[in-house]
Amino acid sequence: MRTRDEAWTALDRNFKLFMDCLGQLTEEELTSAQVVGKWTVKDVVAHVWSWVDEAVKVAKAWQARRPWQEGVTYGDAWNEQQVIDRSGLALISVVDGLTGSHRRLVRMLDLVEDERLAAIDKAPWGAEMPLVDFFYQMAGHYLDHVDDLKAYQKHCLEGCD
Repeated sequence: MRTRDEAWTALDRNFKLFMDCLGQLTEEELTSAQVVGKWTVKDVVAHVWSWVDEAVKVAKAWQARRPWQEGVTYGDAWNEQQVIDRSGLALISVVDGLTGSHRRLVRMLDLVEDERLAAIDKAPWGAEMPLVDFFYQMAGHYLDHVDDLKAYQKHCLEGCD
């Protein structure tokens, strides 16, 4: 089981790494070129935002009934729908949405009682873990997309085609 400090440090560090991937790119580069499959950088940010939003709801309801999850499969179709649902938003709104959700998740980690951090339940993807490990794994989701975004950023700095 991770500690609160490990989870907090991972959330902070990994969010910064993720957001740094957006730097030095133009709005056009962030919204037009496909980076991961058919997703643009904006779509990747929207995808991560959807998971951070979900994490906030899950952490609040840890060890309680989660009616919004009933019958939901967290797979490609769910991920795609979340991106589609945010596709009409401006880039700045998507980045702001992720930033706000990240702050709520970190604040929740700050406030949750120690004994609750040790409570075991299922993450949306089905793995059983203590709540503190759920926070830590959510921090890892930022890193899941950093390599793709860094590769795209490097390509653009060399001259996007």
